[in-house]
Amino acid sequence: MPPEPSRPTSRRTESPSDPGATLRRLVAAVPSDPREYGAWWGGASGRALAARIEAEVAAPVARGVRARTGRFVDPGVVLGLVVESFAPPSQLVRAVRSPSTQDPGAYLGRSLVNALSREIGTESEVELDAVSRRPAPRRRIAPVELATAVGAVHRALRPGTPARLHGSLARVLERVVDRAQDGSLSRLHTRTALDEGLLGLGWSREQLRALVNVVIGARPDHARASLLVGFLIHEEWLPRASPVHRAALDAYARRMARAEAATAGIRLAG
Repeated sequence: MPPEPSRPTSRRTESPSDPGATLRRLVAAVPSDPREYGAWWGGASGRALAARIEAEVAAPVARGVRARTGRFVDPGVVLGLVVESFAPPSQLVRAVRSPSTQDPGAYLGRSLVNALSREIGTESEVELDAVSRRPAPRRRIAPVELATAVGAVHRALRPGTPARLHGSLARVLERVVDRAQDGSLSRLHTRTALDEGLLGLGWSREQLRALVNVVIGARPDHARASLLVGFLIHEEWLPRASPVHRAALDAYARRMARAEAATAGIRLAG
């Protein structure tokens, strides 16, 4: 879950001795165009920001999360969350690079601790809505009905899918849905991630797993957060009106952005 930035502190004039000046400058270089974002992390500016986060932010955030929740968080996960949270459009980027934020490093650290603590504390407490409580359809599904649902899933996923994968999204969806109809959902994530034909389309293993997770749903209760099931129940359904499915869509977008950055050359943990 991306952190919700807290309100920046009062404005002050920056000076060369400002300890946050370097971080602010590095964050100011984060591109605002989603098409450039993933590859940017593999360039000099992206690597410099990643090194700064790893050296000065990751460990304190991990300690803060442990102090608040009692749970250990690998510092490598912090960089992954930064990549997810800085994906444009990002309120966090705007706040960190704003001159009105007195200490951008402390501000970023607090935002990340809040986000990770909230995610750890509520990951099993997501509210269910009417659609997620309904059982998955067990009747025979007509091809036209299935095609309509898959089309709706495609439209829901397109905004969170990197632009370079838009052309192959429909083909990947079709393959996933075809395999899901076999009934062996327990191995679907693995089978899809190892599919050489899909990997050949430019999708990474992480991106394929992310897509299966949101289309079919996460284990053990696949139907609970499945976009496909939601649209099969009601073709006019709005997934972002459902807390469970909204969270699944947001997680998909974050994982796709993170995988794009990893493809560009950053090795992310978690």
